[in-house]
Amino acid sequence: MTEPTVSPELLEFLKSIASESRIKILLLFLDGQERTVNQIAEAVGLGQPTTSEHLAIMKRSGVLVSTKQGKEVYYQPDRDRVLHHLKTLRTVLENCCKL
Repeated sequence: MTEPTVSPELLEFLKSIASESRIKILLLFLDGQERTVNQIAEAVGLGQPTTSEHLAIMKRSGVLVSTKQGKEVYYQPDRDRVLHHLKTLRTVLENCCKL
């Protein structure tokens, strides 16, 4: 039997949201607003360096994108990429869990 595999991109996506803090960060964006690292840190109760590390992980995996406006960097989810990964995950789970 061959070992099932998933794409490295999907694995990176799953790792990037496999943290309670990163889930809290992602949920901050339910209102559709961009946020700075300081706004995110304050909202989730983490220090700025820790928040920056979480944001970097999420950005590398494509969960978040950022734009610079003056001295501030604003973050928001990459909706299309997140939806793509969720659809891929759904397909994987539907195929693996057939009765």
